[in-house]
Amino acid sequence: MLEIASEFSITQKVVYYSALVTLISLNALTAVKSSFFDLQNWKTLFTNLKIVDQKLGNTGDRERCLWNNFYFGFVTKQLFFFALVVFQVYTWSYITHLSAFKILFMTGFVEIFGQFLITILISCVLQVLESRYKDLNSKLLELKNNVKVPLEMKNLVRSYRILGECVHIVNSLFGYQIILIMFHFGVEIVHGLNFIIVSFDTPVEERFYGRFLVASVGVFILMTYNLFTILNPIYSATQEGKRFVDLCYKLQEEAPEGSCEGKSLLKWANISQRYVPDFSAAGFFDIDKSLIFAFAGNVATYFIITIQLNESEYLRTHKE
Repeated sequence: MLEIASEFSITQKVVYYSALVTLISLNALTAVKSSFFDLQNWKTLFTNLKIVDQKLGNTGDRERCLWNNFYFGFVTKQLFFFALVVFQVYTWSYITHLSAFKILFMTGFVEIFGQFLITILISCVLQVLESRYKDLNSKLLELKNNVKVPLEMKNLVRSYRILGECVHIVNSLFGYQIILIMFHFGVEIVHGLNFIIVSFDTPVEERFYGRFLVASVGVFILMTYNLFTILNPIYSATQEGKRFVDLCYKLQEEAPEGSCEGKSLLKWANISQRYVPDFSAAGFFDIDKSLIFAFAGNVATYFIITIQLNESEYLRTHKE
């Protein structure tokens, strides 16, 4: 690790060690929380999802569409990741003149693989919640012609409340991991951009510089994919949760004014409003697509700082 970092500039070292510490912390935190501290939360989460499936009548039918099949998607993601790692190892091995084995362990690719699997796990859990909210809305739309609307709506609101509890459990299980993943996403972007800038002053063959750019872009694509596989189901689940509340009120408005049925529907609509899904990173901040703009601003700020530090280091070394 020290061997490869010794060739870096100051900014490269800072970004490199920041990314490495973040990855190690992420993997260690996930292993510890999942194995020792949050077992009860995991049990509660799976129990709640089982109850919701029973109420919704989900039978767990196998997905027949190839593109939506979990195993096909999982294998495809792994193949893409390993192809990227092989290319990265080859590129860095050429630049640093170190063996591929050393590069594999010194550059944090093992830790990145752990992060990749953690991201897939979080994404799968979030997609489960997203699909359940969609199922709830589908069931709610079927109630328009049902004579037992209040009773059926009561059951759906109970399922909605249970899903709201599941969201809080997910926030507890993965909140800190999501913070670390987002921080690492920003660090890796700055890392790639900084290496591209610094490499202009590095004696790398021109024909190989293109491969170096491809390697940096590959990491950026991987980090972006990891971020969006978390943000997209969160955004979709939140929207579906809000849509459920809107449908409840619309259903109540269609009931005869002043009727017992209308009052009952209004009651359950008001209750459902309390359990709108609210995803957060361990309570520090809410997670939604607005984070993308915050990231863009932070990355731009840090990148400008690295440019200034690189310029200062360049002037200092040339004076000497």
